Amino acid sequence: MKKTVGRIAIAFAVAVGGLVATSGTANAYGTGDCSYSKQRTASGSGDSVILQIWRCPDGHDYAKGIISGSANASRARVWMDDSINGGRSWTARQYTTSPSRSTQTPQNNLLFDGSPHKVRACGDTSGHRTICTAWY
Repeated sequence: MKKTVGRIAIAFAVAVGGLVATSGTANAYGTGDCSYSKQRTASGSGDSVILQIWRCPDGHDYAKGIISGSANASRARVWMDDSINGGRSWTARQYTTSPSRSTQTPQNNLLFDGSPHKVRACGDTSGHRTICTAWY
């Protein structure tokens, strides 16, 4: 019953929007059976932001954002942007902060199901300008 309810919730969320936070048994990424698929990277002021896309056995793609700041950086922030119009407008999701120079969006928690949705990772540290990866 729990798996069925989770699958129904994901199916509804995917119908409404392609990027959705997931949890519990419905999240295939959490099983560790996913394979690395794609990566996009952007850099600036010594900081690097990485978008990773993982393909999972359930047929879905899962996205994760990572920021690694320069050696003297602190207060890292990273988040995912989701767009349904090629990046002309977007919604920020999975906003994560850390007092250190590096952090990542919550693991095992983000479902991305492609077209028409585009996703990118953005982040900054210690007052540096925000940098974003290319849209995927």
